[in-house]
Amino acid sequence: MHHPSELSGGERQRTAIARALVGNAGVLLADEPTGTWTGTTAARVRRSPVKALAVAGAAVLIVTHDPDLSSRCDRVLRLSGGRLQPHRPGV
Repeated sequence: MHHPSELSGGERQRTAIARALVGNAGVLLADEPTGTWTGTTAARVRRSPVKALAVAGAAVLIVTHDPDLSSRCDRVLRLSGGRLQPHRPGV
């Protein structure tokens, strides 16, 4: 068993997602949720827990620079010039 201060950043992020799943969170705010993880771990998070929250009816707001992660979202907004603008990939 580890105390929270002994966990790595990635372990803390995974724990936060697990808490949201178990607690039936209505909203999950995720700032670069896959930023500190390796490709394999990041891919698992893109596929399962975050998607599970959305399927359960939770709103999931993700801030990311990861184009693969943003391509999996239902709606993407880009911050440009201090304004949020709809983003259409390939445009």
